[in-house]
Amino acid sequence: MTTTQMDTVLVPAPAMRFVPRTGVNTRYVLTGFPLALASVVVCVTAFAAGLGLAVVWLGVPLLIFALGMSRGFAESERGRIATVFGEPIARPEYRTTDSTNILMRLVTVLGDPQTWRDLGHAALRWLPNSIAFSLTTTWWAGMLGGLTWGLWGWALPDGDRELPELLGFGDSYLTIVLFYLVVAVLFAVTLPAVVHASARLEARFAAALLSRRA
Repeated sequence: MTTTQMDTVLVPAPAMRFVPRTGVNTRYVLTGFPLALASVVVCVTAFAAGLGLAVVWLGVPLLIFALGMSRGFAESERGRIATVFGEPIARPEYRTTDSTNILMRLVTVLGDPQTWRDLGHAALRWLPNSIAFSLTTTWWAGMLGGLTWGLWGWALPDGDRELPELLGFGDSYLTIVLFYLVVAVLFAVTLPAVVHASARLEARFAAALLSRRA
């Protein structure tokens, strides 16, 4: 067998390439939910408290903490974005200062536009993540629930009418199992596309705020 023939044999089928990619996209979206929650709670709360106390200088450490944490969340997100796009995004250049004065360091950070983009991402990332998380969990639940309904559907209360019965397909157990299997197949077929679009939605929002400006 020639090298060309071996390469042809070893190339995975397009359908098989969807499996790891769907897993990567799913992990990106699901792990983004707690990160989005944490970034809002930590960064926005600390920044708001810092602004309120800034007039008596007690808020300065809180402002530094909030902006530092938002930058940390931004750095983490840049690494996560690379798994979705397949390549790292261009990291922006942050303004720096050699001054050891805490006030001057804060002024330098506050004067950096990227600081506010990082904070904006920390405060607003929950919006695209909420959409992506809802779609991803719904499609996974629809597929897995439909595939396994025959194993646990019998344990549901008898008084409830199932969807196939409401749609006029009958109320026999076999009919209901087959109906949910068909639904599960539909979810499974569309799962890669939905999860891919969900991950891209969240990643593109992050990239727009966290990547280097041209």
